[in-house]
Amino acid sequence: MIFKGLSGRIALWFLAVFVFVAFVGWHQLRDITSIHNKATELEMVNHQSHRLHELETGIRKLIDIVRNYLITGSAYHIRDFRDADNRVQRIIDHARANGIEVSKVESTLKDVSMLASKIFALPFSTGNMEGPILMQEIDEKLGELSQSLSSRHHEMDESVNQSMSMVSGLHVDMRYDIMVSLILLFGLLLGLSVYLYLRMIHPIILLRREVGRIENGDFSPVSPDLGDNELGTLSLALNSMGQTLLHRNDELVQAKSLAAHQEKMHALGLMTASIAHEVGNPLTATAALLDLARHKLSRGEHDAADKPLNEAVQELRRTEMMINNILDYGRISSQESEPVNLDAVIESAVQLVRLSSKPNGIRLISHKDSNLPSACGNIDMLRQVMVNLLLNAVDACQANGEICIESHSDDQYVYADVVDQGEGVPESMAEEIFSPLFSTKPKGEGTGLGLSISRDLMRKMSGELELIAGDAKECRFRLSIPLMSED
Repeated sequence: MIFKGLSGRIALWFLAVFVFVAFVGWHQLRDITSIHNKATELEMVNHQSHRLHELETGIRKLIDIVRNYLITGSAYHIRDFRDADNRVQRIIDHARANGIEVSKVESTLKDVSMLASKIFALPFSTGNMEGPILMQEIDEKLGELSQSLSSRHHEMDESVNQSMSMVSGLHVDMRYDIMVSLILLFGLLLGLSVYLYLRMIHPIILLRREVGRIENGDFSPVSPDLGDNELGTLSLALNSMGQTLLHRNDELVQAKSLAAHQEKMHALGLMTASIAHEVGNPLTATAALLDLARHKLSRGEHDAADKPLNEAVQELRRTEMMINNILDYGRISSQESEPVNLDAVIESAVQLVRLSSKPNGIRLISHKDSNLPSACGNIDMLRQVMVNLLLNAVDACQANGEICIESHSDDQYVYADVVDQGEGVPESMAEEIFSPLFSTKPKGEGTGLGLSISRDLMRKMSGELELIAGDAKECRFRLSIPLMSED
């Protein structure tokens, strides 16, 4: 079907408007043509009437010349008659050119000229009766001609009146037709505008709103049902796309969580070699202290056994704290926000990094703010980010270097700066280093995901990770965590 769908119906509306405008235009053109024809006819009739009037005037002048001759007998009147007769002949020629039937006028004028010639040939005498007789004959012929011309004038007047009446009627009809046409055209355009708004503009506004919702990360398929047309198909496609994006987003979240956990496991792997040593030493010391306490107890030295027993308890508690710290770091994060003591997180991260095989004589120094307020975040996420930054700082520092961790706050955020004395980061790479799979380490020594995952974790907590300074003297990364709301 030609007019199928929304575009077809809109095309049908435009076709209706075009046909209506074409019909009105044709109708108005026909009326204008009729008015033009009548105006031309009126102009022609006016010219004919003017010529007839000139003809009547010229013939009347001829008669007056003949009458004056009968009275005066002057030869000048004969010359005037010939001049007037020539003018009348020219008027007759013009009348014939304007389409006036002048054969009867010519015949009558010929007879009048013959009678006038006879009068001019008579000897002048006041008692001559032949001249008045001939003059009477001329009057009779001119009377018949006058009636004929009057009849012609009457016919022309009727034709003019009819034409004027018709033109006036056409003017009225045209005004009425134009008024009705404008009303109908306004109705058509109003209907088209309403149809376009309801069927196209409003649905497009709804679709734009849905696109904005998808753009803001809400992929739930709630696009409106716009019917069986092109926009309806587009709405269904948006729903399908939203569903696909929702599925892909879930997969991406899972992939990011898995990548974050794998990055955490990678850090734990670096600590594995030192864990046995760090746990083994306290256990060996504890065994020796317990053996010493047992020996003293067997000898009845109960008071002397208290000291090795207390020291053994302290070693076991230190070992327990170390193991709990490792277990806390290795578990899957709940991702729920809670009040966070940032200094405690820093201390835990420093302890974990010291377990790794990387420090190589590098000193980890914490500059704490004793009045640091609680932050709103997730302990596990913050610890993972801090461990990642510290491990990167250790890689960047040379042997026996120094890494400083500084904490401070303002009215909105709690901050932790990790400052190393490595080679720094070029200004051109200030943002590129946060891209996935980007790494400045030698091949095989890094995944290129650490900073990308760390920034993603910070933004999940409404915080931020950024490079503040990256010159050749130092490299400063800053963690920004929102303050805990008093509510």
